[in-house]
Amino acid sequence: MHTFGIADEEFIRGKVPMTKAEIRAMVMVKAAIAPGGAVADIGAGTGSLSVEAALAAGSGKVYAIEKNPEGIGLIRQNAEKFGCGNIEVIEGTAPEAMDSLPVCQVILIGGTGGHLPAILDAADAHLAPGGRVVLTAVTAETTGDIVRAFADRPYALEGFQMQVNRLRKLGRYHLYSPLSPVFIFTAVKETADRS
Repeated sequence: MHTFGIADEEFIRGKVPMTKAEIRAMVMVKAAIAPGGAVADIGAGTGSLSVEAALAAGSGKVYAIEKNPEGIGLIRQNAEKFGCGNIEVIEGTAPEAMDSLPVCQVILIGGTGGHLPAILDAADAHLAPGGRVVLTAVTAETTGDIVRAFADRPYALEGFQMQVNRLRKLGRYHLYSPLSPVFIFTAVKETADRS
């Protein structure tokens, strides 16, 4: 059985930003990935979320979409390190790189490159009824963009802010070092018309 929140230092990194362990664990809880399902990770970065999703999906498949060449290499390295042969890397920019996606049960969205509405349109076309979109945001602007983008879409949207402070030792004392606050949104696609 896989436990979410693999330690950050276990991943091969580089200069590509990576979702931290505590945030990854909560994203996976909200994603509720079922074994055998299809998952897309948009803006996959180092592949840390892709790896967690692949371990949860078991016989299912994870499609990791990334445009940064360094990130693409890191996703492949991390997939190999964790034995995740069920990760398929798609090189390119969303939403265009999403064209070949199958119907997915979960779509994770980290980076959008300023194309959130178009990415959500593409996500909607590839998401099964009752499927989930889980988004993370670190800026106030992005959180507002997400709320506005879902205003007229047939989804049930919820969100919260997560603030993590990690304990660290300083001499004979212990201090808490804060990580940047992260907003996590979950949008569940309605299974029937709203009419």
